[in-house]
Amino acid sequence: MTPSPDLSGHWQGFYTQHDHPRPMTAEFDQDGDRLTGTMNDDCTVFDASVSDLVMEEGLPPGTDEQIVERLRSMVPDLPEGLVRAEVLLPGDSVVDGEVQGRTVRFLKTYQGAYFTGYRVGDLRIGMTGESHEVQYRGSVSRDGTEIEGRWHLEHDSTPSLCRRTEGGFWLRKLDMGPCL
Repeated sequence: MTPSPDLSGHWQGFYTQHDHPRPMTAEFDQDGDRLTGTMNDDCTVFDASVSDLVMEEGLPPGTDEQIVERLRSMVPDLPEGLVRAEVLLPGDSVVDGEVQGRTVRFLKTYQGAYFTGYRVGDLRIGMTGESHEVQYRGSVSRDGTEIEGRWHLEHDSTPSLCRRTEGGFWLRKLDMGPCL
């Protein structure tokens, strides 16, 4: 088995969702095979038209109208206006995982409340919660300075359009020591 590189230190990069890169930073601490630390997302507010969301999710035409109609039937006094899809996340998260050889796996747990759902004006319809979790799995470059991989999260009772959301991620180690 390939020995595990030490991932302790400062990292910077991005994750992608629907081919949109979103900046993030990490501070990892590795002790043997155990990886812990913190992450910070630079982009924590996601707002899109229901039509754009439906297209990004690859759902059939007309799904956006069905969503809006369902929302208006659930909340009859919903104000007139454009219905928007919205996700609000806390910026900070903690990381707990493992490194085996050049494979890294960790659970990213957001610290604080989140919201996922829809908004019309100031009215939000959806779900709030705490400790939103995302699974990461990636490969560490041979020189130990880059991690590239995939992330995913499973939806349970959220008003999401999909049962699973996923994307890619890339991180580069910032403190690589002195040049030789």
